[in-house]
Amino acid sequence: MRKIIKLSLVLALTATYSYASKIVSIGGSITETIVELGHSDKLIGVDLSSAYPKDITSKLPNVGYWLNLPQEGILSLKPEVVIVSSQAGPKKLIDSLPKYGIKTYIIEDNPTIESAKTKIKQIAEILGEEKKASEIISRIESNVSKMNKELKDKKKPKVLFLFSRGEGTIMAAGSETKAGYMINIAGGENVIDFKQYTQISSESILKMNPDVIITSNHTGETGLDNSIVASTNAGKNNQIYTMDMLLISGFTVRVDSALQELSCMFNNNKLSYCSK
Repeated sequence: MRKIIKLSLVLALTATYSYASKIVSIGGSITETIVELGHSDKLIGVDLSSAYPKDITSKLPNVGYWLNLPQEGILSLKPEVVIVSSQAGPKKLIDSLPKYGIKTYIIEDNPTIESAKTKIKQIAEILGEEKKASEIISRIESNVSKMNKELKDKKKPKVLFLFSRGEGTIMAAGSETKAGYMINIAGGENVIDFKQYTQISSESILKMNPDVIITSNHTGETGLDNSIVASTNAGKNNQIYTMDMLLISGFTVRVDSALQELSCMFNNNKLSYCSK
């Protein structure tokens, strides 16, 4: 039965993992955490979503798209360990890896700050880096607490997050996407009333009239009609921004930085921690 790794099990196996030298990481936030904890040298492969830090991930073999992983992409690298997001798939493939002698650990990867902290703890225990994890988590808690205090009684702007799938197809983040959750936590109000990513037109954007528009900097040209976007509150008030896709949707070790960056966008950089 497929289950998320239990902390007691991780603690029991920490010594084993401390000496693992061949790790395949699946999930951008998983990879980022491994690197942040100082174990990039143990990575022998990553998935397509592992785009950060680019100077490390771009040099590693890519095993495929994390939601539809090919078996051969992983097995060909002969890993000792696979550390994989609980959101990755197909589940049947991930469940089959142990029979090939691969130690496989499924890490909690849900769109909450608590889940992000749990993720850091789990990976740190695997790598024997509990002290570093504690420092990272303390920083996250401190920065998020500071943000929450400054956002108290602040008006929530209407926010729209967009990315392009190419050929002029514009997608908007719904309320139950990771980007949607991040917007809400950072003090914004998502203008989209559906749950997942859905195609959207420039005309629909004009009708929604968001106060802030954020686009992914991974997608290049969005295909937006600039004249229409300029007519929204976001366009009129120069509140159109770009943001790294993994940062806004990964709930990574940078979750506190991402939330503070978003909250600054939503408040015209008038919070104490914003760049002036």
